[in-house]
Amino acid sequence: HPGHRSRTHAISSYDMKKTTISYEAAVEKLRAIISELEEGVMKIDDLTAKLEEAKQLLAFCNAKLEQTENDVKKLLDNEQE
Repeated sequence: HPGHRSRTHAISSYDMKKTTISYEAAVEKLRAIISELEEGVMKIDDLTAKLEEAKQLLAFCNAKLEQTENDVKKLLDNEQE
């Protein structure tokens, strides 16, 4: 029933923000979503929630990559001093 889907979506959004997830786990979840889309097995009712989850996972991965790049730059800068 429709309320259940919304609640599930809200829970998954909440988990993304509150749960510590590794970069590798986020990429794996993205791959699973992409695979479902490509294979055409995703239910139309799940599409919006899955796309929102993919959007959050991409944002997380991008932020993690930027953070790692900045950390590496700092370490290299400290070594050169």
